[in-house]
Amino acid sequence: MAQTASFASTWKISSASDEYKLRRKRQMLLFMGSSLLTLVSTRIAYKSSVKRQFLPNLFQGNHQPPLSYSFVGDAAVAVGTGTMLCASVTSMTLFGACWIMDVSSFKEFSWRMKSFMGGYDKERELAKLPVDEESRQIQEALNDILQGKYDDEE
Repeated sequence: MAQTASFASTWKISSASDEYKLRRKRQMLLFMGSSLLTLVSTRIAYKSSVKRQFLPNLFQGNHQPPLSYSFVGDAAVAVGTGTMLCASVTSMTLFGACWIMDVSSFKEFSWRMKSFMGGYDKERELAKLPVDEESRQIQEALNDILQGKYDDEE
């Protein structure tokens, strides 16, 4: 256990390849950019909600909004703001997870998830299983169709 801890502490980023450094830098920049987008969108949402806040005067009821508001406009702003917040937080979460898992493409993500969920082992187990007669016939028929061999040509 002590050997692995000492190995991990002696590894330096300077010994990594330039490609690895560029890859990690790109992942970091994507995460930081999406974090900045999240901060900006939350600030916009805050300003939007404060601007629409109803502050009644002394003898005004606080349960009635003023009649000058456009409910359609408010609904459109609410949908737009909510969508912007949802998209920015989702992108920040996604890029952060990809940065942690060291994933840079969809293909890499599928490889990681497949190995994480035991996909390669399950594929090997399925390949070792015998194929029943119906499945074999269907497979042969599909292969014949793909090769251009049809029943009416025999």
